[in-house]
Amino acid sequence: MPGARLLAVGSGVFTLLVSLIYALTVTRRLSTQDLALVTVINAGLSVAIAFMGYVTTWYPRVLAQEPHRYNELVATELLTSTVAWGIYAAYLATTGVQDPALYLLGYFIILLNGWPAGAYLSIYSQRLSATLTYVSQTLKLAGAYMIRSNPTLYLVLLVNTLMSVPTFLSKVAKPNFGGVIHFLKTALRGAPFQTLILLNSLVNALVIYAIQLAGGGPLLAYYYILFQITKSVYPSWILTSLMYGSLLKEEDKVRRSLLDGAVIISIHLLAAAIMLKTPQWFIALLRPAEINNQPLIEAVAYNSLALILGSHSLHINTVILGVEKNIVITLKDKPAKALIYDLATSPLIITLMYYTSASLSAKGMVLTFALWSALSTVYRLKLLGSQYRPLATQLYLPTLVAFLAIYLTPLPTIPYKTENIITTITTYLPNALLIGATSYLYLYALSPPTRTITKILINKIIPQRDTTH
Repeated sequence: MPGARLLAVGSGVFTLLVSLIYALTVTRRLSTQDLALVTVINAGLSVAIAFMGYVTTWYPRVLAQEPHRYNELVATELLTSTVAWGIYAAYLATTGVQDPALYLLGYFIILLNGWPAGAYLSIYSQRLSATLTYVSQTLKLAGAYMIRSNPTLYLVLLVNTLMSVPTFLSKVAKPNFGGVIHFLKTALRGAPFQTLILLNSLVNALVIYAIQLAGGGPLLAYYYILFQITKSVYPSWILTSLMYGSLLKEEDKVRRSLLDGAVIISIHLLAAAIMLKTPQWFIALLRPAEINNQPLIEAVAYNSLALILGSHSLHINTVILGVEKNIVITLKDKPAKALIYDLATSPLIITLMYYTSASLSAKGMVLTFALWSALSTVYRLKLLGSQYRPLATQLYLPTLVAFLAIYLTPLPTIPYKTENIITTITTYLPNALLIGATSYLYLYALSPPTRTITKILINKIIPQRDTTH
């Protein structure tokens, strides 16, 4: 299992670097008209994939207990992806898009995105899942090179399609259409829970609207920059997927939650420590023209706290889903109660977001996000009960203490250059190593599961010699 985690972290770092190269290539090479069409197509795909969530949400939960139903899920995917494509096609038609190629490529993206192989691998073959991420991102990197030479919208969509092919090919199976009705009944019972997920997505959109009302375009631009900075913890998002797959089938769920949580949260702590100690560096990397923008610098520094509390929320939300025993989550189950709580507190969050953003600008915005994450985490801890109290005592509280220690510790950083992306990254590496080592040592000293997972990973990397004779 630790080997899969190491592969996942490495693939996450590789994905982060490739995504940066790809995003820069697409935004700099495509015409304004094509970029506008990409936005429209992505919106249509988001709607279609959200619809697919009514069935894909249950893939991991079904497979964890009944892996023999894989062929049944394949058949369901073939049928529901066709319906989802109809939604995508209707959306494109209403926006005036007529190109048949864009409709066809959209179908394959929807089909491959919902293919159940990814869910299966996240439970039963996590090493292969992480390895295929490298393959997928290598295809994306090659795609960036092709787009650089031939910048077209079609090529962008083709690259997006090809990235899902390795996972698709890893587990191709004959569809069992006879079991579709059985699975759709399962999905129908879980539809209220999936609707809660979509309603919470709507709340997120309303929060963004509150930010726009409070600060207009400039504050939305700050939000976008902070969102891009948050992508620096992408490796932990891949680990979260593996943790969910493990929790669905492992017996000692508390131990798995603690060990995987230690890795996930330590990655967030590293990024947060860099934000806290050298907020200008992130700005130099993503928005060099704003490097002397003091409100933005303050927002990045405050965002370090929001990132830490957000890591707790991300982790415990995965735990509460993974430890739920029922295949289908109903409104009576803990994950649904957690989402209902989020909906109930959303008017408070939206109101606070508006007033804090209007009065404190970006600083108020990130502090409200921090409060939102904290409220979510505390309620989920309450739902899980005393058995999962170690998540707070051995992970969350030690992380906050480590974060405070980093804030109080003076670190001698060296100057770095900002002429271009390469020099901005390479000349900053000594600072990153110093800040990263300091933050990890604090967490190692304070958090028992961090010490445990560190020893496990060291033994995995450097196997102990057998001294017995």
